[in-house]
Amino acid sequence: MSLRLKLLALGLATLVLPWAGCRYAREMESALREGELNSLQAVSQTIAASLQGRTDLLYREALPADSPAAGLTAAATSPPGAAAAPPAAPAPTGPATPAATTSAAAAASVAASAVSALEPLGPYDLAPLALTAAPLIDGYSDDWPRDPAAWKTFSKDEQHSFRILTGVYERMLYVLLEVHDEHPVYDAGGRNPLDPASYGDRVWLGIEDPRGGEQQVFLASTGPGSVSARRIEPGEYGEQSAPLEPRIRGAWQPTPEGYRLEIRVPLSMVGNRFGVLVDDRDARGATPVSYGTLRSDDLRTLGRLIVAAPELDTYLAQFMQPGLKIAVLTPAGQVLARADALTQGSGLGRETPGLARLYRRFVDRPGERQLIEADAQIYDRDHLQVIGRLEATQTADRWIRLRDHALTRMLNFTLSTTLVAVILMFAFAAWLAVRLARLRRASESALTRSGLVTSFPETEARDELGDVARSFATLLGRLNEYTSYLRTLAGRLAHEIRTPLTIVRSSLDNLEAEQVSESARTYLARARQGSERLNAILRAMGAATRVEEAIGSAERVDFDLVPLLNSAVAAYRSAFPGRTFSAQLPAGPVTLHGAPDLIVQMLDKLIDNAVDFSPAGSTITVRLLAPAQRAVIEVDNSGPPLPAHIEGRLFESLWQSRPDGDSRPHFGLGLYIVRLIAEFHGGEAAAQNLEGGGVRVSVRLGALIAR
Repeated sequence: MSLRLKLLALGLATLVLPWAGCRYAREMESALREGELNSLQAVSQTIAASLQGRTDLLYREALPADSPAAGLTAAATSPPGAAAAPPAAPAPTGPATPAATTSAAAAASVAASAVSALEPLGPYDLAPLALTAAPLIDGYSDDWPRDPAAWKTFSKDEQHSFRILTGVYERMLYVLLEVHDEHPVYDAGGRNPLDPASYGDRVWLGIEDPRGGEQQVFLASTGPGSVSARRIEPGEYGEQSAPLEPRIRGAWQPTPEGYRLEIRVPLSMVGNRFGVLVDDRDARGATPVSYGTLRSDDLRTLGRLIVAAPELDTYLAQFMQPGLKIAVLTPAGQVLARADALTQGSGLGRETPGLARLYRRFVDRPGERQLIEADAQIYDRDHLQVIGRLEATQTADRWIRLRDHALTRMLNFTLSTTLVAVILMFAFAAWLAVRLARLRRASESALTRSGLVTSFPETEARDELGDVARSFATLLGRLNEYTSYLRTLAGRLAHEIRTPLTIVRSSLDNLEAEQVSESARTYLARARQGSERLNAILRAMGAATRVEEAIGSAERVDFDLVPLLNSAVAAYRSAFPGRTFSAQLPAGPVTLHGAPDLIVQMLDKLIDNAVDFSPAGSTITVRLLAPAQRAVIEVDNSGPPLPAHIEGRLFESLWQSRPDGDSRPHFGLGLYIVRLIAEFHGGEAAAQNLEGGGVRVSVRLGALIAR
């Protein structure tokens, strides 16, 4: 891993600060949630305490029997033509309660009504939903809540059944009735609604009015659409009429299973009891099959209507605030009234900023509820019996906005600090990398043609890199001294050995002129061979020094490489008769600015090397190319291929790779001299293996002179 990446990783470690900030925000959110929950619990207990004993608000109570208005109860009549019902006649009017009834009896009646509302729901009781909006009376269920558990089903048998859904909004009772009827029958149009021959399917509503009296209305339709309710009233001479009841509206729509009836009834007409009866006829005027929550003989209600007083909504509204929902329930869990402001803004600020929404992804726990709830029991005046339950629900907007505000400021600061730290560390790493790159380039280019470069960058720096640079400079200085000594060692040794070698050779010449035995002449011949070999070694040791000196003093001229190489190849054919030489030269001139003597000396070294490594009778090819205005000399031989590990060292000084059977002295200076001459002409030397076998040594020289 590079230094930049290491320091960048170190800088990214500062991201622990935002992580710690998120952890702190979660703890702060938990504390805020707990505080809001305690506050909401206190609010719910306060509202529940204000409703203690208020059965007049929680439940709609019938007027006591001693009320003077009790004698005004409407007459209840049986539906004409109902199954097993006597001929329609006015229902007996309840006798008026004597005025002497005491107020204690009235209070007892009120208490009995409240206690009745607290009893568990019976099979015929209805507990309307607290609707959030008024449904449109059109005979369709689109505006009603999708709550299957709120429906109640009544049936007589498999072919006769209906299900009912009730709801309350403001001061209206809404009823949705879905009747299963394989053969719906409408009333005959334009006929007297009391004519038995015109009767079709009918729906009866049984209502106990607020004064405790029973009254009934029926709904009959001549076709889909709006339907009016009618009540049956007796006339002065015993006849009956069916005037419209304008306060009750309805809509009748057919369904694949039968028909659907949607009804709206003012709560001012309804007391504590309410029921529905369906008269199902297979043909007009036929005997009906009656079933529902009314008695079929006198249409009196069998079940209660558990609904809160209309004033309860107004009472709860005074406690409302944005983001809060309050619901009052019966002890059994039916909703009596609900005030809902959950969707209203909290007023704590504008819309949540995008940055805060991004931060929420790191803080919010998946699956965590964003609402808090609290409940409290509502007791009677004596605090002995539970008459209801209050539930309060609050959104998380209040504490989430507070948390988001603090979290945004904290994360903005920590992320900005982290970003600045990362940028500074990355810049520092880049600066260190630049300094290290200068040291690397200086170390790679320390070895030049003239020796080692002892000047090193960063030696003036007063840090650890400065210490490293100064140590490298000292090391290179010592290596330069040692290299200079090695370069002059061959010349010094040749100079020092040449005089003793001359003495040895002159002594051998004198001994050969003397009369010596044959055995002694054998030793003289061996000594002569050894001196010749030693002399060859001295010449080879001084060759590199002489070439370097010749290069330093060579004069550059413009000359044509083509005749120079042609003449040299012709000389090689005479010098090496055991090899065949092939010259591949351009037809035109190839003019170079350089030293022709050095080029010939370089070519001599290349041919010597090719002869040494090629088998007898093989062909050595000398080729001259001029690609891209540069001269390239190539020498191919069919010798053994170069091993992969020596290609990079082939042109180094004093390095050789010869067969063990070669007894001639070699010091590895031939190709080194080739490299020196190529570099003198602004080029380079390289070697490569040929695909068909053999080796090619190529020398790329400097730019040609245009003619």
